[in-house]
Amino acid sequence: MDDLSSAVGEVLLRDLECPVCMEYMVPPIKLCTNGHNICSGCRKSVQYCPTCKAKFLETRNVALENIVRSQKYPCANRQNGCLELFSIEHIAEHHAGYVYGKIKCPFKLNKNCSWNGYRSDLIEHGNAAHATEFLKLSILFIPQSFLSPGLEDGIMKLLYCFGRLFVHYKRIRDGRYYAAVQLIGTNSEASKYKCEFTLRAANGIEQISKTFLVQGYSEDFETIFKSGKCLKLDEETINLFVVDENLNLTVTLSIV
Repeated sequence: MDDLSSAVGEVLLRDLECPVCMEYMVPPIKLCTNGHNICSGCRKSVQYCPTCKAKFLETRNVALENIVRSQKYPCANRQNGCLELFSIEHIAEHHAGYVYGKIKCPFKLNKNCSWNGYRSDLIEHGNAAHATEFLKLSILFIPQSFLSPGLEDGIMKLLYCFGRLFVHYKRIRDGRYYAAVQLIGTNSEASKYKCEFTLRAANGIEQISKTFLVQGYSEDFETIFKSGKCLKLDEETINLFVVDENLNLTVTLSIV
């Protein structure tokens, strides 16, 4: 985009912000008697136009609504590293699963880690504080596999793969074994990846293989486990795949 187009885009984006909440306006967009706009959410709680104090009409600004629908919007925190553009229908979903602001360390679940920082700094933190649980796989865009032999409850691994950060977490509770993979990113970003769990018996013949979409960071693991979007087997089944007191489990990440 050249400098002129970029400047025009920035001006247009400012005009598409609601004067009350400063968020991008979502249709229906209402007008005051002097032609100023307000988003539908703020209109419910504001009696007079915040720009000129005039009364609002029930008229919608259809022309501006059409522009809103055709525009692509940057993340509100793009200065922290998010450079993607979204339609008005998807920008709210992106912000709801926002991971470009400060996030908590994934190891808060099993190690009570108190780190709180930006996603771009999590690799450095992982190297410094969780080196034994931090796996760096290839950045090549081909399926990447690793062994996950631990049988203890609450085992977690931080994974660097495809240039992205993932979290692998396992729980044992109420006679069931759970395992899932999460992308430190939004649900829409996570849907671009899948994880395959393969259990192999000692005889090299029997095996179980299950594949799931990777889940986004806004979905906590308890929700993922309850939803069934993860590996979930009873302990009797799991014990069939224990070899030399280790679980013969391979996890493979790949791009959908």
